[in-house]
Amino acid sequence: MPRLALALALLATQAAADPLSGKSYIIQLSSTQYSSGYGEYLLPPLAKVMQRSGLKAKNGPGADLVVNVEPASDVGAWVGTGTNRVWLYTISATVGISPETYEIPYHGTPAFGITATLQTPNPDRQDEMDCLITLAARTALKNYRPVGIFKTDGSACLRK
Repeated sequence: MPRLALALALLATQAAADPLSGKSYIIQLSSTQYSSGYGEYLLPPLAKVMQRSGLKAKNGPGADLVVNVEPASDVGAWVGTGTNRVWLYTISATVGISPETYEIPYHGTPAFGITATLQTPNPDRQDEMDCLITLAARTALKNYRPVGIFKTDGSACLRK
């Protein structure tokens, strides 16, 4: 019997240490991501991370968590001086994890999320965006908390 008590205590400690343990999720795209076809590019890297997360996918209402992705980019700016001067764009991907009861607003801000950011000379590289989404999703799963948007450096995603 002492072994059973120890095993139950260990399981309880592991569950407390990982607030996402045993949860189900659904991935939500915004209506503009879906209708524009952009979701076809955003979904694969996010779905791949989520499939490997240990969470249970749920196709429809009733999931514990809603996972979303919001990409962003700017118009670019000159960085550096002289011969080192280069036009760079800042691109980012925010992967959010929200409770199913949280209504994600139109602009996509989740209850909790990680934003991975990268400066790049080419804002249209799908491999860089895929990498940012993957990085943000993994970091969000590893560092989940109920609220807050946090940043992570995406410079490892730069391709030359």
